[in-house]
Amino acid sequence: MAKRLAEILEHMEMGEGGSVDICRRLALWREVVDERVGKNAEAIKIRNRTLYVSTSSPVWAQELSFLKKEIIEQFNKKAGREVISDIRFKAGN
Repeated sequence: MAKRLAEILEHMEMGEGGSVDICRRLALWREVVDERVGKNAEAIKIRNRTLYVSTSSPVWAQELSFLKKEIIEQFNKKAGREVISDIRFKAGN
């Protein structure tokens, strides 16, 4: 949580948008993926149109990488415009 807050504050200082907009974009992750994926993967930040996602294991990171194109399409559709163009999956702690 602290990591996300730091990211939001960084964006505010850089003038890249308000914290509400950043949080809203990250929240789209839960709308795009199903409950099972949501329990095993969390959107952490968006930087330079890349969504960074932390997964519960390397297996989840690999599995989601196969679905990257579809996730990007659904994410942008929910956002109403192209918000992301890439996703980076990484097994987190």
